[in-house]
Amino acid sequence: MLMGYQVKQHIEANYPELIDKIYPGFTTKIDDISIVYNITNSAGGVVGQDRLEIRIIDADYDVAEEYKQKIINLFSTEKKNQAIVLPTISFTGALAGGGFLFRDDLQMWELTAIFILNTKERK
Repeated sequence: MLMGYQVKQHIEANYPELIDKIYPGFTTKIDDISIVYNITNSAGGVVGQDRLEIRIIDADYDVAEEYKQKIINLFSTEKKNQAIVLPTISFTGALAGGGFLFRDDLQMWELTAIFILNTKERK
């Protein structure tokens, strides 16, 4: 089962400029880019399956799109055909959907990427 802190650490390890800009569930910080994640554990067992939704929120569409592509490259393992190995879990992932919208109330872009991750706990 993928845990939120593992998502946060994985992103921050690869993109240190996002440290302190990644939040579980929601954010109220709109003065800079924000990354919001939500994890749904849908299947257990030896190999679990988790749904990971990542939303990139920024006033500049191009900046948000750049980070969306970076996040896709980080969690989608189809091209590399190799699992991502973290200290307590390993996973393979595939992009399953996403989209974008302009939040008129906040004057911000919100780009979404949804992944299906097959996870296995490491001991």
